[in-house]
Amino acid sequence: MHIAILNQDFPPETGAGPARITELGREWIARGHQVTVITGFPNRKLPGQPDGVIPPPYRGRLWMHETLDGLSVHRSWLYASPRRAFAHTLINYLSFAGTSLVNALAGVPRPDVLIASGPPYFQQFSGALAALARGVPLVLETRDLWPDYVAEMGIIRHPLGLRAMFATERWLLRRADASVVVTESFKRRLVEKGVAEASITVIPNGVDTSRYYPSEEANPLGALPGEGPLVGYLGTFGAGQGLSAALEAVRLLHDAGTPVRLCLVGDGADRAALEADLHARPIPGVSLHRPIPRDATRALYNACDVVLVPHAALPVLGDTVPSKIFEVMACARPLVAALKGEGARIVERSGGGVLATPGDPASIAAGIARVLAMPDAERRTMGAAGRAFATREYDRRALAERYLDVLGRLVR
Repeated sequence: MHIAILNQDFPPETGAGPARITELGREWIARGHQVTVITGFPNRKLPGQPDGVIPPPYRGRLWMHETLDGLSVHRSWLYASPRRAFAHTLINYLSFAGTSLVNALAGVPRPDVLIASGPPYFQQFSGALAALARGVPLVLETRDLWPDYVAEMGIIRHPLGLRAMFATERWLLRRADASVVVTESFKRRLVEKGVAEASITVIPNGVDTSRYYPSEEANPLGALPGEGPLVGYLGTFGAGQGLSAALEAVRLLHDAGTPVRLCLVGDGADRAALEADLHARPIPGVSLHRPIPRDATRALYNACDVVLVPHAALPVLGDTVPSKIFEVMACARPLVAALKGEGARIVERSGGGVLATPGDPASIAAGIARVLAMPDAERRTMGAAGRAFATREYDRRALAERYLDVLGRLVR
């Protein structure tokens, strides 16, 4: 088959979406299929630089074609700005939605099936229109309940805006020939929105266990300040992660005479607020770092004594499973997961970590202290249980096969 995937984020950008597409695509190519990615110029979550800046090799272009890991990558212009106001983010999304539609219609050979992945969901409209115009099946891939999230966060409050957003989402869901979601909770939500259950397949985020495993590599961040065990976080600095609670948890540990180091690695809208908090109330051993290359993430996980995976205290996030938990488990590192819902149930089943209450500094501090108080042998047993679980249930190769079954049925 010739499989096309439309998604705004792609390497060298880091994150769950680029990793999912790259790893699935590599597996499909290894099985004899052709994979085309329709994406934008990189400008977010780039190693070593702030968001909103397009790197020089991609700057000043409208279109570009390159090949990465065997994937045929077709890029198009988008608006990029380091300013973090929602209006600039919205223009970034909408500009890519427009240029990616042109690219999908005129810039790439006709595929056998088109996957429109999101969030955000604006680009999914481009995929839906392109699939309709080119007469190919459409798979709507939902990796986040973006409209529900935007509504619950209060980013859009006007009743007309909310009605328009959910009405367009209903059109998208009806237009799809099949829906792929990353959690069972998302499947239930789509059924509640009127999607036929038989048309929905759960293909969770997973991990390439041949790339994520226990190792003795040096910490890619080098020597870090402070004393004590190292707690690490890698990912987005946004409202959904509630990282201010993580800072407060470390303050509580220091006040209780349990010094730990905390490294926060990534970028996002809350970075300035975190920096301001640390400037106003410094915490020994806490450091913020820009995103690192994906190839360095295994070494970072393995350098940590505990890896923190937090969510903010938002009910809608109970349906979301952070993909990084599978990478951490595959590296056999103990987790402290401030999660609710499906993500919490996965961590509990795995035996690879302990749970804390999202947004609750005291609970997060207690979870970190609990893991650090374990004997070394018990922590190793916890890590080994996590790796065995990730290998058994979330290996990316097996998930790629399941996804191919969905695509093959549609094409046939």
